[in-house]
This record gives sequence, structure tokens and C-alpha cells, in this order.
Amino acid sequence: MDVRVSAEGENPAGELESLRDWLADTGELRGRVVGIESPPPADALGPVLDGVLIALGPGGAAAAFATALVSWLRHRGGAVKIRVELPDGTSVRLDATNVRGLGVAELRSLLETVARAIGQARDRSGQRTGDEVGGDVNPEMGLRG
Repeated sequence: MDVRVSAEGENPAGELESLRDWLADTGELRGRVVGIESPPPADALGPVLDGVLIALGPGGAAAAFATALVSWLRHRGGAVKIRVELPDGTSVRLDATNVRGLGVAELRSLLETVARAIGQARDRSGQRTGDEVGGDVNPEMGLRG
């Protein structure tokens, strides 16, 4: 199952480059992360990064992705707006501001939201791997630290 992450804001390509590099440095995700580029606009010298695609499979990759994503968010300064899109059309929008200041409970909630969405998408596709988290998905989650 492939998960796509997109970004919004002042510098979405910069945020996506940072996320792509962060995820690619995560051991369980190494070799599973690629950038999605669009052709360069007329005023640019090269292609623009539009998204990050993560191939999740068995062996805990979904949990590793959720954990790495939350860890990346904690290291961002200012506001970060990203959308995690799953193959079944489910998406989780993360509108995070000053995530560094979040407490353990809020971080756990964020992690569980992403993991649940991935787990439920796998349930619907029949791709169970044992690393899903059950429960309801909150598709829109705004976080303020």
C-alpha cells in the first residue's frame, strides 16, 4: 500500500523535501520513500516536488511511518500543513503549529490518528500486517501547541 503526503503553505516543496529526507533516513522506511515531481513551471529551472510517496508493507512500516512523521513534525518550526492520502481515498489533514510544545498525550493522539487511518485503509483493502491501530479516525486534526 502506498501513502502519499502533500503539503500546503509558503514553501510546500521545501517542507516536502525535508520530510522526504527525514523519512528516507528512517531505517524501516529506507528504500520505500520517493518524491513525486511535476514538470518545472516556466519561471523555474527544475521540477517541483509535489508530494512524497511511501510504500508501506509488512513488518511495521506503517508504524514506522507514523512515528517518523510525528517526529518530523516535532522538529519543524512554525506552522506545517500536510495531508496524508491513502489509496482508498481516506486522508488525514495535519495542521500543526508549534508541535514541539505538545505534551505526551497530544503527541500520542496525533500518532494514533495517523496509525489508525493507515490501519483502517489496510483493513478495507485486505492488506493486514499486524501493525494497525484500531478505533475511529478523525480525518481533520488541527493541533496547536
